[in-house]
Amino acid sequence: MIKRHTTFYVKDISPVEFCGKTVMYQMNLNGAFELPFEIEPTKGEHDFTTCKGCQKTLAELTKRLTEKFEGNQQKKGFPFCCSYHSNLVKVKEFNRALFANVPVMVAKKIIYTNQHIINNHSTENWYKVITDYIEWAVESFGQMPNDCGERLYLSDYFFYVTDLLKRNEEIKAEKKTRLLEFLNTYQTPNESPKTDFNILLSTYQKWLKEFPFELNSYFGNLKQHFEKQLPILNGKPEANIYSGLAKAKMHTKSSLIEALINLTNNLLTQINGVTLYEKGLITDANKIKLELVINSRKLKLKQGYKNSSPNEEQRYRKILKEWFNDEKKFIDEITPLLKALPPQQAETKTDKLKAELGKYGFFELPKVKQLSEPNKQRLIELISTNDLPYSIAMVEYLGFIKHLKAEHFTTDYKLFKAVANWFEVAERAVKGNIYVLNEFSKENRTRYTADQQKQTVQKNYEALK
Repeated sequence: MIKRHTTFYVKDISPVEFCGKTVMYQMNLNGAFELPFEIEPTKGEHDFTTCKGCQKTLAELTKRLTEKFEGNQQKKGFPFCCSYHSNLVKVKEFNRALFANVPVMVAKKIIYTNQHIINNHSTENWYKVITDYIEWAVESFGQMPNDCGERLYLSDYFFYVTDLLKRNEEIKAEKKTRLLEFLNTYQTPNESPKTDFNILLSTYQKWLKEFPFELNSYFGNLKQHFEKQLPILNGKPEANIYSGLAKAKMHTKSSLIEALINLTNNLLTQINGVTLYEKGLITDANKIKLELVINSRKLKLKQGYKNSSPNEEQRYRKILKEWFNDEKKFIDEITPLLKALPPQQAETKTDKLKAELGKYGFFELPKVKQLSEPNKQRLIELISTNDLPYSIAMVEYLGFIKHLKAEHFTTDYKLFKAVANWFEVAERAVKGNIYVLNEFSKENRTRYTADQQKQTVQKNYEALK
């Protein structure tokens, strides 16, 4: 087991918000410091310990790197070999003596990697087996703080491994080309945009707002599902064979947008008028058409109005003209549809409460999910039509209070205020009835009686199962 110690230099820590809630904290680093460490050679038919050529190369590499480390009359040794490595003397954790074995270590890693390529280029899973080992070897070079140069002799590792690979005549040309491309890309990676969680989450939130989840006839409660997703990773994590560490690429803003474009396409091609019709889910075509017309208008309004006419005064006039035309078209489209719809019934107290609870994941609670749809409705009716002590006792029994504290409200005050709005009661009444459910609470149990409803709500729930 390799003992590793990494020192991170933190610039600052900033919160990452999602849907108005802090979901994590992001550390902005000024680099890290980790000493290089040894790795083991893999076994195979070719053995560098008995190969005269490998032993000769190992000795020559060790000599060159040691001279480079110690310096000579023409060039100073490490860490004064360059202006960047010279900055290491300012780092508290730096000790030159701890790098004294690096020349030998790097020479071995070059030979180990060459042996590994020789023994594995003909295997079935050759590319992953070889590139995973190279990644592990590169990781073993440790880390350097910002402005302190590259990891010691990492460029030499790439140079000699590449040279030995080019001179190997046993490896097929196409395999050699792929490995050389990997080494070249790894050695000189393209500058990729810095991943910022806040940018990714704001990009995803914009998609949530733009996608027409309001089309209930089409997408039902899908928005609740996607609001719980945090699509940060670009692909599934994959474990390195040798280090055992799983890595996954982080999305950039552009790759996340590409993923959201694909997701949008998949949703729209899987859920549409044809699939609804074939499944017999279109019972009121006029109602669905009205939803489409309304949401199409909403989308246009979100995009806004712009005009680039050369005449500045004409710009706002043309914007107004376009808006009037769109409004007239919208009214013309919805007028016959509104006439065809049956008279709307007033929304009941139960309907309002159901909608509010649904926003906060009530129907995803384990005890609620196992009920049939009719009994879920009956459960909401019990909560909405009984007195507050009963309602509080029931939502507590279902685990909803605990869920709200963990997922939605950072303080009890915010929780009490929201629940009070749902039931149209005073916040103090909500507070008292929630607190008396704790047997150690000193709340007035004569005034707040939710604790007396525990057996009743449990019995009522069991009857719904």
